[in-house]
Amino acid sequence: MGETTIPEASSSTRKTQQGEIIPTSLESIEKDGFIFPSIWNFPPFFTLQPNLSTRSHQLDLWSSLVLSWARFRKVFMINVEVIDPGEVFINKDIDRRLQTTSLKTLMLHMTERNQAAPDPPKQTSVYLLYWRKPDEWGGIIYDWITENGMNNTILTWYELTDGDLAHTTEFYQLPLPMLRRALDTLVRKGKAQLLQGEGETGEGVRFL
Repeated sequence: MGETTIPEASSSTRKTQQGEIIPTSLESIEKDGFIFPSIWNFPPFFTLQPNLSTRSHQLDLWSSLVLSWARFRKVFMINVEVIDPGEVFINKDIDRRLQTTSLKTLMLHMTERNQAAPDPPKQTSVYLLYWRKPDEWGGIIYDWITENGMNNTILTWYELTDGDLAHTTEFYQLPLPMLRRALDTLVRKGKAQLLQGEGETGEGVRFL
């Protein structure tokens, strides 16, 4: 299989296999408010390249795109095994999609760079996306608790992310796997204590 040059996200030219630089018709696309970069319209972008250096650069571009898209859409988790893992991986306009094996390679790449994490661990299907890392979520939660004078207050996990006071927060409806990791960072810093409850939604936390 021949090597294809992957242009930068903002590039308006590309090289042919013979090394000739030719202009492209790549343009960014807006879908429901999110702007997909021009590289997303480049068909070879959806096929992982055999050259390791080119592939690493390609995966870096994919990682940046996935995290930007997930932050904009507030997507916290993806399942790489489902037919539609997310709009970012499928470009119907050029009839291309990132295949499951390539998507797993991308998630491994992102995991190695602490941009994603398999949840539960030791499987390769479901991943948390770290457009904010657990310690960042922990900091946001703790700042909100402090600003509202709720230190030493006991809250269930459900109250924290889905209760009446949570509706206007950045962590509203934060998935439990991400919440657990965020709270664990606060526990390690001595800022929170986890309390056992009945069932996961019954578990609680006291902020110190």
